[in-house]
Amino acid sequence: MYNRVYTPERISELKKNEIFVFGSNLAGHHGGGAARLAYNRFGAVWGQGVGLQGQSYAIPTMQGGVETIRPYVDEFIRFAEQHPQYKFLVTRIGCGIAGFRDAEIAPLFVQALKVENIILPKKFVAELDEKDTTPSSNELRALKLWTMGAGNSAKRFNGENPIPAKTKVATKDSWKTLPMPDSNTSIPINVMISREAMDIVKMGHIPSAMEDHWFMYCDETSIRYYRSWTGICIFVAQYEECGEQYRITELTVNREQEQYGSTDDEHDVALFLALLTEEFGGDASEFWKIILK
Repeated sequence: MYNRVYTPERISELKKNEIFVFGSNLAGHHGGGAARLAYNRFGAVWGQGVGLQGQSYAIPTMQGGVETIRPYVDEFIRFAEQHPQYKFLVTRIGCGIAGFRDAEIAPLFVQALKVENIILPKKFVAELDEKDTTPSSNELRALKLWTMGAGNSAKRFNGENPIPAKTKVATKDSWKTLPMPDSNTSIPINVMISREAMDIVKMGHIPSAMEDHWFMYCDETSIRYYRSWTGICIFVAQYEECGEQYRITELTVNREQEQYGSTDDEHDVALFLALLTEEFGGDASEFWKIILK
C-alpha cells in the first residue's frame, strides 16, 4: 500500500538528498520534456542514457515496447533500495514523448510501492490501486533473477540458455569499464574448477542483449565482473593453476555504497559463484538459493 506523498507535478528545484527520475533515450540525448529539465537543472549528462547522473536518474523509454523498459525500472528500484539516503522523485516516465499511457507504465513500478524512498506520480499510484499488486514468490524470484542474473533473462524464463555465445575472447577493451573503487573488501575463498570449465570462463562474457546486466573478462590472474549498463566493477577474483584444475583464492567485492549497495559477504560470494558457474554451464541452483532467500 502506498502511504506517502506523490511526486509534484512541477519540479523546479531539489533538496540535497532528492533525485529527479526521468524518462530518457539510450543515446542520452536529453533534448525535450523532463529529460531537458534534468539536463538543464539537475546534472543529467549528455550522452548518458541510463542511471544516476548528478541529482537525476535516467530510465530509457524510447527503445521499443513496454517490456524493453522493465529491466531498467527493475534496476532503478534495486538501486533505490540500496541507497536509502536518497529520495527518488519519479516523473511520469514514458508518458510524454515516448507515447505510452499511465496504465502501461505504472505496473512496472509495482515493487516500488514498498520502497519508502521512491516517490511515485499520483496517476501511477491510481493505476496500481486498481490492480492486485501483491507479487507472488515466483514473481519476486523472477524479478531478482532478471536484475542479478547474467545473460538474456527473456531466454532464461523461456527455459533457454541465457548465456551469450562465446564467439570471441573478451578483453578489458571489449567494454567501457570503471576501476574497482578503493572502498572494497577482500574475502578469502577456496573454490576449485576444472581446466575445461576455466577455458570457457577465460573466453569472458560480452553482453548480447539489453537484459544482460554483466560484462566479464579474465586476465592472467583474475576474473573481473562489471555491471554492463554502468561499467561499475563489482567483483575481482584471483585464481591460480593447481595441477589439472584451477583454484579461486580470493574475491574482492565493491563496497562503494553509491555503486553497489550490498554489505553481505555470503550473498556476494554466492552471486559471484552463481554467475561463474552459469558461464560454463554448471548447476548454480544452490548459489541462487542463498541469493534469493
